[in-house]
Amino acid sequence: MLKGTDLIGLPIIASDSGQTLATTQDFIISPEADRLIGLLIKKGGWTGQAQVVPWGEIVVAELTAIIVRSDASIVDADDVPDIQSVLESNKRLRGTRMCTTDGVDLGVIVDLFFSRKTGMTEGYEVCGRLLDAASSHCVFVSASYYPIIEGKTAWVPPAVADFVRQQIENTRQFRLGENHHTGQRRTAQDLRDSALVSMAEMVRGHRLLWDVRTAEGRLIAVRGQPITEAVIQRAIADNRLRELLRAVDVAWFDRRDMS
Repeated sequence: MLKGTDLIGLPIIASDSGQTLATTQDFIISPEADRLIGLLIKKGGWTGQAQVVPWGEIVVAELTAIIVRSDASIVDADDVPDIQSVLESNKRLRGTRMCTTDGVDLGVIVDLFFSRKTGMTEGYEVCGRLLDAASSHCVFVSASYYPIIEGKTAWVPPAVADFVRQQIENTRQFRLGENHHTGQRRTAQDLRDSALVSMAEMVRGHRLLWDVRTAEGRLIAVRGQPITEAVIQRAIADNRLRELLRAVDVAWFDRRDMS
């Protein structure tokens, strides 16, 4: 899974020559197709035409670089009608407020997550504060809720509010949890971003494709086992939540993971 803002500021490298061509300025989303359709390389204006890399020209997207087919992969935006249309409309999902259709304000979309294979939107990072919440939150809201975009608002079903409240409570409980063996917070590593905890909720009930172990080799869960609340908490206690997600074919690549 790709996190949109992690694609910004990366070098664009041609696979045929190995030459660094440019640096990404932003990512371009088609609200109608609900997918990543390209990367912005140069903003348009009085200095010239906007330049982009269409999604189909990307060979691989990593945290260190974007590999494209060749130097010809960077084209003028008006050569790609779908991209030019998005740029002209100035529609940006980041900054859009997400609300339920019965009037609950869930927060603002601050980032998006995409499939590394298809570019399809898989979810949204939403940050804000529910009326009955004591503090602000950031949660992962699955694209399977099919938000309807109208102006600067993304409308989702009322059930999403309960889902968000449950994730806020789970995150609060995880943060309060203490590792009695070390006397330290058991969630210090994996709860740097509460959206990651929310993603664990999305895979509850999925079966593991391989064993998940602690750094010392102790089993947390075995291949074929369904993910339960107990499994999630064990993974968090041992800082193996990302490994648990990868074991059900969900990988969130975040630059902070490389530190």
